Parts: sequence; C-alpha cells; structure tokens
Amino acid sequence: MRGRPKQEITRDIVYKVRLNAEEDHVLTCASEWTGQAKSEVFRKALQGYYKAVEAQKCKEDKSLEEAGWPIDHISLDRLIKCPRQDCGEEFVVDFTDYSEDNESEGPMGCRCEHTFDTDEIECPECHRRIRVRGTISEYPIGAYEYEDITISEG
Repeated sequence: MRGRPKQEITRDIVYKVRLNAEEDHVLTCASEWTGQAKSEVFRKALQGYYKAVEAQKCKEDKSLEEAGWPIDHISLDRLIKCPRQDCGEEFVVDFTDYSEDNESEGPMGCRCEHTFDTDEIECPECHRRIRVRGTISEYPIGAYEYEDITISEG
C-alpha cells in the first residue's frame, strides 16, 4: 500500500485557530460550497487578505504628498470577488482609472460621487473578464458617505 504522494510545497508549519460557532458555520459553508478543504479555504482567505493589505501598503509607500499631489479624496481601492462560482477569487481593484467624478454642493460642502461601469477588469485567478458597475460617494470631500457596487460576469 502506498502513502500520499509527495507534494512540491511542504506544509510543516502548524497553527491552531479557535473559532466561535458562527465562524465555524461560515468556514463549513465555504468549504462545502467550494468543495475545498477547510485548510484550503483558510489559505485562500489569507492570500486575499494579504493582497488587500499589500495594495494599501503600496499606496502608502508611494508617498504622494511628498511628490506634491494633494490627498483629499477617499481611496477608491475595493476588495472585490470574482462572480464565477468555480473561482471566487478576492482581489483589490483601484477604481480611480475607471471612474467619472460628479461633484455637487451640499450644506456641508462639496459631494463627490465616483461612478464607474467597466468590463475591463480581469480576475487574476481565472483570467475571465468581470463587469463592475457602481458609485462610491464622499461627502464632504474626504469623508466616506456610501457605496453601491454590483459585480457580474463580463
């Protein structure tokens, strides 16, 4: 009888994680829905979180203020999820290049709605196009007001 085949990437570091009942339910559902082991769900979640933090760190490291650019508006970076059931990859998209800004005046100053409708975004995992439509609003400038984002297959 043979044992399990050797894997190229060995996983010899062990972490013990305590979950409450709700977290266990979420993990179990994610595992069942994707057909992946719970450990694989954790790994994918870790990768998604890492990518989001990495994108934020990269933006901070650019030091735009030192380069003379004003930092007034809220970030348009959003963590989105591939809508394909066989993928579900989460990744960060900066909607700055896709948005059209509409400004109006209110009692507290200027309101800016960043509106976008694009099918140019590609999932880094399955490489399929994704259509994203929505609005991210700040009012007054620099303060998050609301967002309404719809993601569908391209």
